[in-house]
Amino acid sequence: MIRFAMSSRTTGGPAEPLNDKNHRRTVYGFVSRRKLDPMLALFDFPNPNNTSEQRVVTNVPLQRLFMMNSSFVEEQAAGLVKRLTGTDNERAVQAYRILYGREPSAEEVQLGLEFVKKSNWNEYARLLLNANEFEWVN
Repeated sequence: MIRFAMSSRTTGGPAEPLNDKNHRRTVYGFVSRRKLDPMLALFDFPNPNNTSEQRVVTNVPLQRLFMMNSSFVEEQAAGLVKRLTGTDNERAVQAYRILYGREPSAEEVQLGLEFVKKSNWNEYARLLLNANEFEWVN
């Protein structure tokens, strides 16, 4: 997961618990071999006691529900919105650059701005974070 707010760039050191206070990359996260973190299990984290040639590809409803209803995703959306500057049009373009690494089409910008008028920027950021383009590498 991407943390938009207060991410740490420190390298090395001991593993830390995967919780709201940990703002380091997950490579530095503590993984218990006896009791797997529930969020990692939700996203099909492999059993650390076994070896595997390849990750199993799954898509379960619990993953989608987590992304739609999680306070973690809500916090990340708010962090993204804080990074966006300029006019509404410029903010929509920045969001696409940050999340998808590309320029949005004119239609995508227009649809985004219409959505923001009916809702707000935090909800728009959550919508973008829940898009297939953000979750899957093509």
